[in-house]
Amino acid sequence: MKAVLLAAGQGSRLRPLTESLPKPLITVGARTCLDIALESLSAVADSIIVVTGYLGGKVNTHLDRYPPQVPVQVVVNPNPEQGNLASLAAARSLIEGDNFILTNADHLFPSDFYTHHFLEGGSITIAAQNNRPILDDEMKVVVSNEHLRKISKSLSTFDGAYIGTTRIPANDSSAYWTAFDQVKETIDPARACVEDVLHTLAGSEKYPEVVWVNEVRWFEIDTLDDLEKARKELA
Repeated sequence: MKAVLLAAGQGSRLRPLTESLPKPLITVGARTCLDIALESLSAVADSIIVVTGYLGGKVNTHLDRYPPQVPVQVVVNPNPEQGNLASLAAARSLIEGDNFILTNADHLFPSDFYTHHFLEGGSITIAAQNNRPILDDEMKVVVSNEHLRKISKSLSTFDGAYIGTTRIPANDSSAYWTAFDQVKETIDPARACVEDVLHTLAGSEKYPEVVWVNEVRWFEIDTLDDLEKARKELA
């Protein structure tokens, strides 16, 4: 199993912290977001691809100084100002045809998240929650018979929220990358994101399975308020 950790974004909503520091290196408690994300992935991944972009040299330096438990390969997204589909494109040649987990460096999961909640099943799988209020800015999902039917921030009716991590098994790799290519050809690169691939799959015969992980305590570090909350709860 491989893992792809998207860590290229500019973190504009975390300024002024991110004016000189990439978002993955912001600290929560005694550790960086990057280290927390790598720890949970290292429990199940044989290798991890970290996609950098904005201030990527600082991420490289950190990884050299504090290497994780499994081998890490860094690839660079040359267009970090675009949607995060560009980051996945940068890693494609290293994962196409393989089993892999896709997630973000600003999504902080418990160290046992992947081992306990997210490895069963033989098809593309996403993690979601539906036991709490869903915020306006979250990626909402419509689910039928535990399969994804729609995913978008703009949905007015929905069943829950995607929490930013997807597992793609090797047997569904071709379907995933076919959907990826469709998104790349039809959506403006400035806003194309990996969730658009899931939305495309939801309208095909390879619609993803949805795993409800309502018991998981996790954090997304997207704004200064998010960061303050995570620091208080993880202190």
